[in-house]
Amino acid sequence: MIKVVSLFLIGILLVCCSHQEKEENFEYCLFRKQLTPSGEYVIYSYVRSGSMAFSSDITGTELFKVNKPFREGKGESIRGLISEWISNDTLLVYNFKSGSEQPQDTLPMKTEYENIGDFVVKSISYRPNSFSSYTSEFDSVSTTRDSVIIRTVSKKGEKKFISFPLGGTTVLATADSIIHIEISTRLHKSMDFVYKNPDGTFTTNLPHVGTTVYDLNPIKKISPSLIQKKKVFWEHGKLCR
Repeated sequence: MIKVVSLFLIGILLVCCSHQEKEENFEYCLFRKQLTPSGEYVIYSYVRSGSMAFSSDITGTELFKVNKPFREGKGESIRGLISEWISNDTLLVYNFKSGSEQPQDTLPMKTEYENIGDFVVKSISYRPNSFSSYTSEFDSVSTTRDSVIIRTVSKKGEKKFISFPLGGTTVLATADSIIHIEISTRLHKSMDFVYKNPDGTFTTNLPHVGTTVYDLNPIKKISPSLIQKKKVFWEHGKLCR
């Protein structure tokens, strides 16, 4: 089932857990880590509430050497939302420019490259006009060197395999069981956007640029050992809604 959600949900991923690696003086509502393909670095992504009431959440994605402890603000910053590892030495991220203007086409606004750690960050900027989520249950999951493969189960019991490149995959797990899987920042582009004009009429066949988040829950106990440790974000703890 596809439904529209906000960019806020995409960035935060709706998980709230406690972790030993986190900064001692901060409480994070998201704290996840991903081992890079070389195994030499760790990417940390976090969200915490602002210091004052009604202040914006503080978010960040930072890179540390694998033998260095996490300290907020002390790593190399990765700007943007992680989508996938294009190769073992190139990470794709998206930067979305919000605003009231509709995109003029489905082409990116800008593409930039930055060397960080032992890989390259390819950053692509878009002006999106939609965000959506897909929610389903699944009964099996595995990973190859480059992909995660999940068998979804519909409410009618129909089963279907879906596959995504690694990098934007987050696994929430206990020591022996997967609790939740999220695949974030899957870009979609088309020419089927519909805009409602101020006079109540509709303009069709407009550029459509957006992302979909896949929100997946297991229907049986599945061991996290079925998923490799590299190129996957991991959360450990209890799923909080």
